Amino acid sequence: MLYRRRDDAEAAAFVRTITAFLQLNPGSRVADIACGKGRHSRVLAGMGFEVHGFDLSKNNIEYATKHASGKEQFTVQDIREPYPDNNYHAAFNLFTSFGYFETRAEDLLALSNIFQMLNPGGYFVQDYINAPPVLRKLPHKSTESCSGVKFFIEKSWNPPFITKKITVEKAGASSEYQEKVKLYEADELKEMHVQCGFEVLNIFGDYQLQPVQRDISPRLIVISRKPDV
Repeated sequence: MLYRRRDDAEAAAFVRTITAFLQLNPGSRVADIACGKGRHSRVLAGMGFEVHGFDLSKNNIEYATKHASGKEQFTVQDIREPYPDNNYHAAFNLFTSFGYFETRAEDLLALSNIFQMLNPGGYFVQDYINAPPVLRKLPHKSTESCSGVKFFIEKSWNPPFITKKITVEKAGASSEYQEKVKLYEADELKEMHVQCGFEVLNIFGDYQLQPVQRDISPRLIVISRKPDV
């Protein structure tokens, strides 16, 4: 309920933009890493790609499988574990679906597994939140309501994580949840990609692929490539 207004149209537009930029041919085998409920996978499949989505959440994978549009397949997967295949033309890790682990070593392991799953010459696209504009707005409190349920949200900076505390009130009962995501600067992400063997080709600052501006760009779109053998 809280995330009901996520912009599927924006997600679809970005997928079309980035696949055109990479000049991926229809029929290419692509991976959607930490795919959530499969909204990017469905767009990719609709464009004629052979799509394999991976996510840690069994519930997400069940939803994605139920709502698959045709050529997608979905697997429960911890991204710190090796993938079952290693012949993908491209891998996508979108909408800040990264940075949840406690250690940098775990993040590097996740990136290394993506490197291993790609064909030589394969592309990796990582879409991540840009830290400086976010930090300027913290701490932050907000309230939302939907169908009689109230959400009280508190965001704070607890380096290296942004922490979001969510209190849910429904029918007189309340429960609390926590989300957190690590903030990486563009140079840090680039360094991690290179450390795992990638060649970093571009870093853009938004979904229209405009040049990144550290203090104002909303996103970090890192495009890397696995070198040819």
